[in-house]
Amino acid sequence: MLSFRDHRVEDYTELADMDGTDVGVLTGDDRDCLSDLGAYLVAADAWQRFGVWLLHKHFDPEPGEVFVERVIDWPPQTHTIPIERNAFSPAGLRATAVRFKSEEACEMSLVGMEFAGPADFGDTAPINDSDEEVLAGLAQRLHAHGKVDRFGVRLIRNPLGLSETKVLSETCDPWRRALHCDVIDRAQTPDQRPRNILAMETHPD
Repeated sequence: MLSFRDHRVEDYTELADMDGTDVGVLTGDDRDCLSDLGAYLVAADAWQRFGVWLLHKHFDPEPGEVFVERVIDWPPQTHTIPIERNAFSPAGLRATAVRFKSEEACEMSLVGMEFAGPADFGDTAPINDSDEEVLAGLAQRLHAHGKVDRFGVRLIRNPLGLSETKVLSETCDPWRRALHCDVIDRAQTPDQRPRNILAMETHPD
């Protein structure tokens, strides 16, 4: 059974700031790790369910807050802001991005880093015990590469029903402590640091 908890303030304070550091610059070791993770996800037939997520922050949550993504149908966009966890029921939020938090690969523990409500999940099943084997394999490989504090895992969802020609472009409003994603054409994607790295470079056609 998966061991799971919500993020705490310290889970974010220890992360590098995307806007003030070079955390978004991938090294050769990073790329080797991503290649290994991508090949594993393809072999496990999980490349359509999970992507690799660069661990980073734009700002810290306050005590008791968790990061929650909300989907706006029209115009299509998403907003992610820190909200008091006690504003939701225990089952009122589901993790969309997680990191592995343990000293040993054999003691896998998941930390939910971003969340969404059930209505904002689309037709994607939340992370559950049936994912344990795949997640354990990812954790083992991250530990083997020494990258467990560099990369996490994001659940692949498409609640806005975007086509393959569309992507989400993220901007940060640090004063409002908000992340905003607009829908743009893939061809218009700006040259920016990676946040979500879908480890699917070797997926079958």
